[in-house]
Amino acid sequence: MTPEDIELFSKVVKERSGLHLTPEKAYLLESRLLPVARKLELDSVAELAKALRLRPREPMFEAITEAMTTNETLFFRDNGPFERFRDHILPPLLESRASQKRLRI
Repeated sequence: MTPEDIELFSKVVKERSGLHLTPEKAYLLESRLLPVARKLELDSVAELAKALRLRPREPMFEAITEAMTTNETLFFRDNGPFERFRDHILPPLLESRASQKRLRI
């Protein structure tokens, strides 16, 4: 996939979803868009980019956007930040405000 292909897909995703993809995410584009390319009977993501440039169609835009966005709406789907908050941030906050017996977040 060329830098121009990455830029093309990033632009499509940004315009349609607001998601900003940097060139460092090329691996993510490649892995998520290869199934889209194959579904459209194309051999590669590079061919998908070429097809998008030559004959852009709404279903293609939709498939690309769908493949690149996370459709999980569960707020607590990633436990790591909440566990760190509970284990490392909250205890010192509670201790420093113990005399007030009040904590606003």
